[in-house]
Amino acid sequence: EDWDDIDIDEEDEGQVEEHLVEERSRLKLSHFRYEVLELLGAGGFGDVYKVRQVDEAGRGDDIFALKTETNTSGKILNRLKMEMTILQESESLPEEKRKHFIKMIDRGRTESFKFIVMQLVGTSVDKLQKQQPKKHFTFALSLLTSIRLSTTIKLSLQTLEGIKDLHDLGYLHRDIKPQNFSIGLREKANIIYVLDFGISRRYIEKHSKAIRLPRKMVRFLGTIRFASRNCHYSREQCRRDDLESWAYMLIEFTEYASLPWSKIIDRDLVCKEKERLFAGTYTKHIASLPEEIHKILKYINELNFQNTPDYEYIMMMLKRAAARKHASITAKFDWEESESETHAAKQMISCDDKYKPRNEKSEGRKPTKIRPINVIINKVNHLEEQEQ
Repeated sequence: EDWDDIDIDEEDEGQVEEHLVEERSRLKLSHFRYEVLELLGAGGFGDVYKVRQVDEAGRGDDIFALKTETNTSGKILNRLKMEMTILQESESLPEEKRKHFIKMIDRGRTESFKFIVMQLVGTSVDKLQKQQPKKHFTFALSLLTSIRLSTTIKLSLQTLEGIKDLHDLGYLHRDIKPQNFSIGLREKANIIYVLDFGISRRYIEKHSKAIRLPRKMVRFLGTIRFASRNCHYSREQCRRDDLESWAYMLIEFTEYASLPWSKIIDRDLVCKEKERLFAGTYTKHIASLPEEIHKILKYINELNFQNTPDYEYIMMMLKRAAARKHASITAKFDWEESESETHAAKQMISCDDKYKPRNEKSEGRKPTKIRPINVIINKVNHLEEQEQ
């Protein structure tokens, strides 16, 4: 079966009872060793670690992120391969079109898990927003002041650029949400990276580049709060669906938890609220947003399965909103103004919702135990593209 056709349902996610790697252990490849510094997050089928690249003497200063996935058989466990494939293919893009992708440094496999080593990035956009007073950036669009508008517009533009670049590469993300976008570290704190391609899917044929025919039924996957309506209806997703999720994210940028369904759990009720939004039934907050945002919602709603979105039109609408409100899209992001927040960003890596920081408790789950492994894993096979 083509691994490209695999879908992941939230309900399929389990929980690894023990972490795959112990802190201070080392993974050895043919050229490099990676010392595990700390566990950054734990998920259903693997973990994310902060690692240091070292030589045989244990010396080295380069810090990266290492993501693992268990070797358990089953078609569902191909998330890491999809992520690896997209990161590899992004390297072939022109420099301007790959700036929103992190770099893959290395990859490998042990007897119990496979892993990729990646560029370490800063905190997620979601966490940055939660760090702000009242959990929204200091520029809510509805308040119409130039300082308060600039970061929302810049965030929206950069996240849209990243989505467009992924689409141009031939893939859908299918889990667009603030948690899957992060800032860079240090001098790259003004760059937004798109992350977590585990449930992405190629939407064009590999050779003909024709759009793949939609399947009759596709299970729900992604995150209820930001999932597109097609996802709710078990329909095949297309580029419009990523943009629909992006539009929900844009509304959240203006004010945290401002989506009408943000406190609703039932999928069907959430879907009904999303339909009401695109039918023009706005809450007071959404109605107060600039008219350009309403035009973007209308445009996205009119796209069909085959349409290539006019990303430039959406960007133009965002820039027009900024210009009309005298907002600068060259101004610094809010977090660039705060030294403490920038320092905090350097210590973190964005993880999927399924990855929980080590100091957070996961409701309804037993605490995980770290399973000891040998100090140095001497046998690590290179993880090649053709391996399942």
